[in-house]
Amino acid sequence: MYNVNCSTFCLLTTEAYGPADRALERLDALLPAHDPIATLATLVEQLRTEEIDFLEGGTEVHEFAGATFDRPAPRGAAWAASLAVAMRPQLFGLGAAPLALAGLMPRSVFRSEPEDPIPALLGSAVATAARWGQDDLETLHRGLEYGQECLAGRYASSHAPAAWTLLLGLGPLTRADLARGLKVTPRTASQIALALEQAGLIAPPTQERPLQPVMPRR
Repeated sequence: MYNVNCSTFCLLTTEAYGPADRALERLDALLPAHDPIATLATLVEQLRTEEIDFLEGGTEVHEFAGATFDRPAPRGAAWAASLAVAMRPQLFGLGAAPLALAGLMPRSVFRSEPEDPIPALLGSAVATAARWGQDDLETLHRGLEYGQECLAGRYASSHAPAAWTLLLGLGPLTRADLARGLKVTPRTASQIALALEQAGLIAPPTQERPLQPVMPRR
């Protein structure tokens, strides 16, 4: 095993997220903004011209044993731009809402020759991200109503509704995760899991395995 001390780990982490930090700095310099697409287009232009590691390469030609072959060039840092934008929901008038839209800065806008105008590509990405967000919110709303119906009139742990909300929002969690998230004892977390199982909200769990939320079929 490698012995990596804390300072080395922190340095590696900082270097790995360096592109996201730079994209975030540039985005912050453009805020507040009244036109999200125009702001994103300006950010893309800055990253394309001033931050070379964001650009997407084409294909690379390699020669081996007398033969040549093509392979994709290393990816750019579109992920870092998307992460930066997702951390600033106020760009879309969402204030401090705990809603982060993913996929707002697709790799296509960082290609050397984009297939379509960059504003059009960004507009399409934002529309897709909004649909994903709407689907997630609708699923969450249905899940909350379903949980209330299953727990209504049933003797269950008082923490069961909060636990169900955590499972809906975060996905499968262990009893230890529930105990930490709800600030309860391990014994109480086990009681919560039993209550959710009896209500049919989670699959029958095995010890120390994540609790799997069960949603009704549409």
